[in-house]
Amino acid sequence: MDGIKKKLHELNTSNILPKGFKLVPFYDRTELVQHTLHTVFENLGMGMILVFLVLMFFLGDLRTAIIAAVNIPLAMLGANILLYLTNTPANLLSLGAVDFGIIIDSTIIVVENIFRHLSTDQWPGDTTANCIRRAAEEVGGPMLYTTLIFIIAFLPLFTMKGVEGVIFSPMSHTYAYALSIAILLAVTVTPVLSSYLLKLGIKETHNVVWETFHNFYHNLFVKILQRPKLAAGIIISVLVGGLAVFPFLGSEFLPKLEEGNIWARATMPLASSLANGMRVANGARRIFRTFPEVTDVLSETGRADDGTDLAQFNDVEFMVVLKDQSKWPHGLTKDKLIDQMDIKLNKAYPEANWGYSQNIQDNVDEALTGIKGTNAVKVYGPELEEDDRFAGLVSDVLKKVPGMADVSAYKCIGIPNLQITPDRKVCARYGINVGDVNAIVQAAIGGVQATQVYEGDRTFPLMVRWQPKYRQNLEAIRQIKVAIPSGGYIPLAQVADIRVKGGASLIYRQAGRRYVPVRFSVRGRDLASTIEDAKRQLAQQIKLPEGYSLDWVGQYSELRDANRRLAVIVPIALLLITGILYAATRSVVNTLILMAQVPVACLGGILALAITGTPFSISAAVGFISIFAIAIMDGILLNFYIHQLWEEGHSVLESIVMGADRRFRALMMTALVDGLGLLPAALSTKIGSETQKPLAIVVIGGAISIALLTRIFHPTLVYLLHDQLGLTDEGERHKNGGKK
Repeated sequence: MDGIKKKLHELNTSNILPKGFKLVPFYDRTELVQHTLHTVFENLGMGMILVFLVLMFFLGDLRTAIIAAVNIPLAMLGANILLYLTNTPANLLSLGAVDFGIIIDSTIIVVENIFRHLSTDQWPGDTTANCIRRAAEEVGGPMLYTTLIFIIAFLPLFTMKGVEGVIFSPMSHTYAYALSIAILLAVTVTPVLSSYLLKLGIKETHNVVWETFHNFYHNLFVKILQRPKLAAGIIISVLVGGLAVFPFLGSEFLPKLEEGNIWARATMPLASSLANGMRVANGARRIFRTFPEVTDVLSETGRADDGTDLAQFNDVEFMVVLKDQSKWPHGLTKDKLIDQMDIKLNKAYPEANWGYSQNIQDNVDEALTGIKGTNAVKVYGPELEEDDRFAGLVSDVLKKVPGMADVSAYKCIGIPNLQITPDRKVCARYGINVGDVNAIVQAAIGGVQATQVYEGDRTFPLMVRWQPKYRQNLEAIRQIKVAIPSGGYIPLAQVADIRVKGGASLIYRQAGRRYVPVRFSVRGRDLASTIEDAKRQLAQQIKLPEGYSLDWVGQYSELRDANRRLAVIVPIALLLITGILYAATRSVVNTLILMAQVPVACLGGILALAITGTPFSISAAVGFISIFAIAIMDGILLNFYIHQLWEEGHSVLESIVMGADRRFRALMMTALVDGLGLLPAALSTKIGSETQKPLAIVVIGGAISIALLTRIFHPTLVYLLHDQLGLTDEGERHKNGGKK
C-alpha cells in the first residue's frame, strides 16, 4: 500500500499527467483494515485482561497468575514465527478468533496443580523442586493426550476448501501451532518459573466467594451421588431437549463482514441507452446524498471495454461510502438504511431493478455465482426463450417469499437487433458478391480502419464510417448505396432483407448448458430456511418439463458443500479422538464416558445461539469444534485423577468426591478462561467483529455448559458404571487378592 501511495505522489507531482489532471484515491481499504485490526487487538487485549483476572480470582496469588499469563505472549510469538516460516498468511479470524483461554489451558492446569501441591503437601524432607516435579508429572500424561485431541479436533478446519478454506485455514494453523507451543511451555517454562517464584508451604488467599461456591458444589454433588440415576436422567432429558433446538436455529454460510460501504446496482431495461444510464446515475447519486449517513458516491455506467467485468451495458453501479456507524442515529441499522434508500430509488426510477451489496462482498459473490448477485437460481434448459420465461416465473415466486430481497431475473432476450440478410439470388442477378455487401455494411455502419495516426511515440487507428445522418435510423440504412459491376448504385434494401428483430443480449453457459440466472439477496432472515421455503414454493407452483432444471448457487451452495464436507470429516475426527481416548484409558466404558461430554458441551453452544438469535454458520461450526476438545480435555483430567486416587487406596466414593473436589478449581478455571477469553469478541459490534461473533458465542455457551453440567455428569457416570470400570471398594480389592 505504501508503494501505491508513493507512486500516486510521483504521478501527481510530475509532468506525466495532462495539465490540470490529478489522481485522487476514492476507495482505500487501508481504513477498513485499520478498523478491523483495531477491533481485533481491542478484543485480544480485553481477553488477556479477563484471563488474568480469572487467574487472580481463583489462585489469589499475583506470582502464580503471572507465571500462567506469561505463556500467552510466548505461545502467540511462537505461533507467529511458525506462520512466517510456513508462509501461512494471517487474517481476521486467525488473529481475532484465537481464544487465549484455550491456548493456556495446559499452563493453567500445571500451575494450579503446582500451587495446590505447594500449599497442601507436607511430606518430611520434601523440597520445592521435588514438589513441583511431582505436580507436573501428575498432569503431564493427561495433557499429552488432550493436546493430541485438540489438534485432531481442528482437523476439519484443515480440510475446508473454497472461501471458507481461505478464511479458516490460517486460524487452524494458528491454533495448532499455539497449542503445541503452549503445551511445550507448560511442561518446561512453567515449572522453571514456579521454582523461582513459588516456595513450599505457600499460603492460599482466603476467598470467601470462591469458598462459598466450592462448598455449595461439594454439598450438591454429595446429594446427587445419593440419587445418581435421577441426576443422570435429568441431565440426559435436558440434553435431549436442548439438542432438539438445533434444527430450528437456521443457518447461513458466513456472517457478513461489515465494510462501511454499500455497493448498489441498477439494472436498466436491455434497450436502455448510455445517455439514459447517465441520467439515472446522476439522479441516483443525488438521492444517495440526501441521506446524512452517506459521505461520498461514485457511479459507473455500462461495462468495461475489455469484457473482464460481468456488468452489462444496461447496468449502473454505485459505490456509496458511509460514515462510521457510531455517528448514525440511535436504532438505525444498515439494513434499515438500505430499505429507506430502496424506497426512494424505486419511486424515482421504477424501470430499474435495484440490488445492494458491499465492495469486497460483491467481488466474492461474483466469484461464487458467476453473476452480479449474492445468491442466484440458475434456470437451465436447451431453449433460451423457455429459459427466459421460466426465469420470470421463478422471480415472481421468489418475490413473495419472506426474507427474499433484491430479486431480479436477468433478461437475456429482448434487445433489438438490426438484422441484415443479403438475398443471394438478387445479388447474383446484379453480379454482386455477398461478401461485398457485408463489407459495405461494415464500412458504413461499424467503420473500418483506414490508416494509423502517429503522435510522438503513440499510434492510433484512424477509423472511417458514414456520417450519422446516413446511418442513424432504419430508413437511412435501407438507402445505403451498393455499387454494381455494370456501373451505378442500387439501395441496400434492394439486395438484402433489413429488419429490427428481438434477440439475445447475453447467453450464459455452464458445463456446456445454457441458463438464465435469477439473482436475490436475503435480509432479515437466515439464508438456509429462506431458500428451503423458496424451494418448497417453487416445487408447488412451477413444473419444469424434461431437460430443464434449477441450480442454487452463491453462499447457499457454499454452505451446502461445506456442510457435506463437515458431515464426513467430523465423524472421522471423532473416531480418531475415540481411538486416542481408548489408548489413554484402556477401557471402552471410560472412553464412552469421556465422549459423553461432547453433547453436553454442544448443548451450551446451541442454547447460546438460540438465545442470541444467531443462525448456525461455518464460524459457529468452528466454535463447536473448539468446545469438543475443551469438554474432552476436562474429562480426561478428572478421569485420570479419580483412577489415581482409587489406586492410592481410597474407596470408589472417596475417589470420585475427592477427585471432583480437587480438580474443581482447575476445571472451573479452564472453562471460565475459555469463555471469557472470547467474551469481548461476542459483545463487540464494531467493524471486523461479525465473522468471529458466532464462534465466540458458541465457545462461551459451551464453556458455561461444561462448567455447570459436565462437572456433575461425568463423576455421576463414573459412579454409576464403576463396576464396569473395574473400580471396587478397598474390601473387595483385598478379597480379590489386591486386583482391581
